[in-house]
Formats: sequence, C-alpha cells, structure tokens
Amino acid sequence: MTRSTGGRIVTPDRRATRTGQAVLEAGGSAVDAVIAASAVLSVVYPQNVTLGGDTWTLVAPPSGDPIAVNGTGRAPAALSAQLLIDQGHSHVPGEGPHSISVPGLVAAWGDLHRSWGSTALAELIAPARDLAADGSPVAPALARDLAKLADVLIMDAGCADVFFSDGVVLAEGDQLRQPALAATLDRIAAEGPTTLYGGDVGRRYADGLQRAGSVITADDLARHTTDRTVPLSVRYAGLDVLTTPPSSQGFTLLKILRLMAELGLDDPAAKDQAAMIMAAVALAGQERDAISADPEFVEVDVDAVLAADRVAAQAEAIRREGAGPTPVGEPAPPLGGDTVGMVAVDSEGLWVSSVQSVAGTFGSRVLEPSTGILAHNRGSGFSLDPRRPGHLTGGRRPPHTLMPSLMRRDGRTVGAIATMGGHNQPFIITQVLSRILAGDHPQQAVGAPRWVVQRGADERSVLADERLEDTVRSELAAAAATETVAMNDNRLGHAHAVWTTDVPGQVGWGSDPRADGGD
Repeated sequence: MTRSTGGRIVTPDRRATRTGQAVLEAGGSAVDAVIAASAVLSVVYPQNVTLGGDTWTLVAPPSGDPIAVNGTGRAPAALSAQLLIDQGHSHVPGEGPHSISVPGLVAAWGDLHRSWGSTALAELIAPARDLAADGSPVAPALARDLAKLADVLIMDAGCADVFFSDGVVLAEGDQLRQPALAATLDRIAAEGPTTLYGGDVGRRYADGLQRAGSVITADDLARHTTDRTVPLSVRYAGLDVLTTPPSSQGFTLLKILRLMAELGLDDPAAKDQAAMIMAAVALAGQERDAISADPEFVEVDVDAVLAADRVAAQAEAIRREGAGPTPVGEPAPPLGGDTVGMVAVDSEGLWVSSVQSVAGTFGSRVLEPSTGILAHNRGSGFSLDPRRPGHLTGGRRPPHTLMPSLMRRDGRTVGAIATMGGHNQPFIITQVLSRILAGDHPQQAVGAPRWVVQRGADERSVLADERLEDTVRSELAAAAATETVAMNDNRLGHAHAVWTTDVPGQVGWGSDPRADGGD
C-alpha cells in the first residue's frame, strides 16, 4: 500500500494502527503515534505487550544521527541465581513471580516523548484508557492465545478476573474490560510515567507482585533508567542497516547479512540458496547464545563477531561443509516470540522502529490486580549457570530478543522493519529486507512465505511456511528436520515495514497478514 506521506504507522492491530494514524493526521510526530499505538496495544494485545513489558526503539531524526533507546528493565536487586537454586530450580522459571523483571516500556514512553513528542501525553493515552474502561472486542490473535492457555491463566486471580467471564475464557468478539488498567492509565496521563517508577502505581504494583511471590520492590522500580546509545550498523546491498546493540540480539541480524554477502547469497526463498543460508543463520544464532549479556556487567565483543576476517573464514567453512550437521551449541534459555513490532514515519521525516514485548505469551501469567498490569517474564532469559554471560544477578538486564531495524542510504533513512518472533527476529527481518531489495512492495514482502531456524543443542530444525515452494522445502528438509506450519504460526513472526518510494513524498508500507493490523 502506498500513500502521500503526511505520515504512516503500521502495527499488528487495526485499533492501534488507526489510533496512531489519527495522531499523525492531526499533526503529531511519529513518536507520538507510536506511544498512542503502544498504549492501545497494551490494552487490546496483552498476550504480546502490556505496561508490564519492555521495549527497544530506534529513532532517526530528519537531521542528525539515529539513536537507540533501551527501554528494558533489570532483575530485582534481591533476585539471584543462588536464591532460585536454593528453592530447587535448575533454570529460571518460564512463568510465575521469579520470571518477572522491572518493566521499562512506560518509562521509555516518557523518555521518547520528552525529546520527540509534540502532543500531550495524556491525549496520546486517552484512546487506550477508553478501550480499557469501556471494553473492546477480543481480536482473533488474542482469542487463539486465550484458548490455548486458558488452563494456565485461570490459576492466577488477576488473569482469571480479566480474561474470563463466569469461569469461561473470553472468545473472539467478546468484550475485554479492564477497569483497573484504565485507572492506571489515568494516573500515568495525570502524573506521567514516574507514577510507576517511584510513585503510587509502582508501590501498589510491587506490593501485589510480592504477594504473588516476587522479590521485586518499589525501590527496584524507582531505580530504573531508560538509556540511549548508538545503534549498530553494517553496510549491505548499498544500504546501512541499523539495529540495536547488546543487551539486544540485534548484532545477529548484522552477522547473517555479512555471511550472506560473503557467500554471495541474497534470497532465502531460492532453491539453491536456502540450505546454505540456513547454515549461516544457525551459526549466527550460536554466536548470539554464546555472548548475549548486559554490557554494563559483561564484555560483549560485537566487533569481533562482525570482523571481516572472521566472517570470511566462517563463510569458507560453510562453503566447504555445506549445510551439514554443525550443532548450534548450547542454546540460551528459550523465550517466546510474543512481541509487537511497530514502524512509523511522519511528515517531518522522523522515523521510528520499535519492538515491545512481554517476552512469552501473556508474560509471567501474573496480573497484578490493583493496577491491572500483567507482568512480563523477561527474567526467564537469564541463566543459572555462572559460566554463561547471561547469568542471573540482581540489577542486571537479561539478554534481550527485541531488535527493531532501520535502513539508510547516503545518510537518509529509507525504510524500517520490525517484527515479533523471539530469537527468529533477525532472520525474519533478513527475509523481508531481501524481498524489498529484490523489488517487492513492502506488503508483498511482509506477507510472503518464510521459514525460520529453530534452536537446539544437538541439531538444527526448521519451521517452513506451508506456502513455500516445494523445491525450497525439499532442500531444507534434506539438510535439517523440517516442520511445515500454517502461515499464521506465531513462530514465523508478524513483520511490518515502511519504505520510501521513487515518488518524492510517498511511502509504501506492509502490514503482515498473519496479524490483525491490516488497513
């Protein structure tokens, strides 16, 4: 789809997209639009994003250098690997109170708004507040996840109160009402994000989570900071491809692109390229799992991973060994791909690429009832093994899957891609970018069949969209265990893109048909 740019935003839900687009059309900035859409998604897409989640966001001003905004939280100060080991855990739980880390999303709203917002924060939050108070229909994607996890969610009193009616889980089209969340949004609108980070909302949120068994405190929330840093970038196919630095996995995208360039490969959906690209993706994932960590505590040597001589040697090994059974190594703790990607550009040329998440589906599955905030389970990305760089330590940020991307040419931003998909995000972005560079419209690129490499200690496995050509699936199956899945399988991601066109003042955009955001 293409339009004259008074601006455009793309999200995975129509209500969020329409809210953000209305902000742009009223003269708001791309950051305003993303905040408004994020707030709506936190109400209507709680399986993927809530006020209790995190974000990594890239911002490219019309002039000046792009900026990476780290809106991710840290482990509670009192949470440690030894505490969990003493309680009998062999790994950080994937759900429940000990999977919860400090949420960074709402603080990031404030940081982004102070620099690039032009519309009052209360005005941006108002549509989400109304949806929470008045109710909104359960979307198809939310209905699917509620049905899958009903037996788990009903065990938590907060989730049972919000997602069930008379003991029956909500279905598609049912009204989802969240009065406590509406009240929290009112407080944020009136007082700003500090109400969650040192204020009354934060105290009630921490107290409620402690009653559920968490060690998080109001002081943990008050100590939270949103950090700004320099994006990572590599040159690829005439573009500068930008993404987020550690603790994000963004460097994995850059490694895949460098390996593909070194191997002379450019099309993951081509029969004679798929198996070798699979080997490159698996190798990049192995390196990610080996070094991902909080760079404030552990050196994460991205320069070494992306060094030209290292890439050349690894590419030669892939040529020599083909897509043979090179193991991907011990995987990092698994995380779901339950995330939202949003991309936006405004009439002034401000670009935003943002990924926001509760980590796994419905995060920790702990909903704090007094605030209506569903807590994420990002802490499950830590390891209890002290030899691993992502070792659980109080005050550290966990290794993070979130990784928005921007593309620039000659110092000018020309495109943005963001996706859900957990550890598959780097390769999903690679496939969308490859199709756009081959001439596809962004809508074709995000909706096209794709495949992803699953992680495991002993062998690679592949998930392949049922619409992939038989020859490509056969090539993948010859090299690794391959499962054919429906096109809307969440593990294939929900990718969204905005891209400039050859016509000045126009952009094209793509909204993944796997999600609910098309307009």
